[in-house]
Amino acid sequence: MQHEGLVASLDADGLAEILITPGTPGIPGAPEVSTKVCHCATDASNVTIRAVNLAKAEVGDLVRISRKLGVLWKNAAMIIGIPVLGGGIGLMAGLMVGGVSGIIGLSVLGLVCGIAVGASAYKRFSRANQFVVSRVITRRSDMATCPVEASKAATETCAECIRGNL
Repeated sequence: MQHEGLVASLDADGLAEILITPGTPGIPGAPEVSTKVCHCATDASNVTIRAVNLAKAEVGDLVRISRKLGVLWKNAAMIIGIPVLGGGIGLMAGLMVGGVSGIIGLSVLGLVCGIAVGASAYKRFSRANQFVVSRVITRRSDMATCPVEASKAATETCAECIRGNL
């Protein structure tokens, strides 16, 4: 999973705050709907992400950030899988002990222990799950500024769209 954005700030602990804005107007994956609704980017369209700054990006640089695809499955295993496994072990132990109170009590105990172990594992390994600044696309010093006419036209278009003139 890769995204592009601008470095908004840098932290002392090696993390960069990245501002991601939509690159193209419209609704991704639904071009037929995009022609029927307002598709101008708003302030709510911006997303801020903290990423490990391996590329040594500086404030104002355009960067590419990425995260490994297996992260979702790893997180799901820690957050959901370990507690379910704990509950299952508790249920099996409860069935061996017998009685409704033993089954319920040991199942709940197993589930609670599974939640505690899953949360602990997630805290321990979550640093490896973060976004990473994989490369600097354009340095701040190399970027050209947007012409005034182009930004004015885009603003007028969005204003017309918001007023419903399109």
